[in-house]
Amino acid sequence: MTHARWLWVGIAIVIASSSSATGQPAKKGPAKGAAKKVDVSAEAIAALGGTDVQAAAKAAEQLGASALPAAHDGLLEALALGLHAAVAVPAIDALVLHPAPPDVLALRRYAGHVNPAVRSAAINALASYPDPKAHAVVVGGLRDPVGSVRTASANAAGRAKIKLAIEPMMQLFAKGEESSARALAALADPDLARKLAEQLGKVPDATLVIALAAMLKRSEFGPDAVKVEIVRAMGKIQDASALAALTDYIDATPKTPARTSRQEAVLMVEARMGGK
Repeated sequence: MTHARWLWVGIAIVIASSSSATGQPAKKGPAKGAAKKVDVSAEAIAALGGTDVQAAAKAAEQLGASALPAAHDGLLEALALGLHAAVAVPAIDALVLHPAPPDVLALRRYAGHVNPAVRSAAINALASYPDPKAHAVVVGGLRDPVGSVRTASANAAGRAKIKLAIEPMMQLFAKGEESSARALAALADPDLARKLAEQLGKVPDATLVIALAAMLKRSEFGPDAVKVEIVRAMGKIQDASALAALTDYIDATPKTPARTSRQEAVLMVEARMGGK
């Protein structure tokens, strides 16, 4: 991005940031026992935009530790004007600690940065915002040519429960991308769980085991009838990781109350091990 373009983007974001703060009611003082706010010095804000990369990165962390509006504004303005990649990552991480709607525009710009680490940081941050435009960027990151960025996108989609990411992650799942396997497991409802369990022969065995095992580990996931289907699908997989995952499920699941899924897992493990 040219300097002129960054400047115009910066002006737009700064204006948006300023307008969002206008008219807000005065905040009440902190409740008794609340954590003391970190003071924001002009030096930290100045260092953030300075030429000393190490000092700028440290300044970003300091500003992120503060809940004061001035700290957030300083981070947003610096990002809008452009930061070195080594500074942009901690600045993005700091910005999202106190998210505000104007952040999305700046983060969307950094999601297209030439540096994969910066793209990953921006995509990860965008998952924290409910804005559909932010989630669209997270989904778009699943098509990034760099694996680490796709991983960041999948992790973000799973964490934020972004349903629009399911189909593109199914494609990556079929290619054996483990991050998509874990994210799909985190997103899975009974219908998706059944769909994942039916992927034997269409997905690398080890990757399929990751998804199935992750669903079994979800304590809130159910009903048990769906877990039975997952256990049965696991029993058809010859990869050694399937036996290990079933054993882990047995160990992690109490014997009482009796669960059919656990009972079937026990029978499968015993059959695999020859009754030992």
